[in-house]
Amino acid sequence: MSNKSPYKSPTNNPRIELDPAYPGTTIRKAFLIEALLNLGSFPLITHPRFCLSLLLNNPYQVNASSAFFARFFGGLVVGALTPGLLYGYLNTRQGIESRKTVYVSLGLGECVLIPLLVLEAMKGGGPDAALSVHGALAAIMLLAPPLLWRVYVLFLRPDMLGRYREVKGQ
Repeated sequence: MSNKSPYKSPTNNPRIELDPAYPGTTIRKAFLIEALLNLGSFPLITHPRFCLSLLLNNPYQVNASSAFFARFFGGLVVGALTPGLLYGYLNTRQGIESRKTVYVSLGLGECVLIPLLVLEAMKGGGPDAALSVHGALAAIMLLAPPLLWRVYVLFLRPDMLGRYREVKGQ
């Protein structure tokens, strides 16, 4: 039986060398900053009722279900989105290759959330509004700048994602 398998394992890839012209320095900083800012979602997990009281139009209506979904949302941000950003921060083959996927995924999420928040803000804090106008606008202002940055990087400056070459035979 031959030791050469037609299948490739990610653990035995050739070594890489960063392209000095496109080292991904700026995007790595952006990934790290965003990952750290995402950790600000911990209060949604630990103190959901307090966080919801700041966002909801009728804070007295916070119940076990809304507290659970706040925790669930916070868990997604901290447990799913943040590790992707931290992984993309790494200047490894897999880290560099993950950056585009992470930015597309986060951007698509923002493309869904922002219109929902705009619709909520348009309710003007009326009886059908779940969020206060201030809460909805604040959320939009937190999501819009990163979305614009992702569009800029993905479509206008993909070179910022970094580049590498394989170093074979060493």
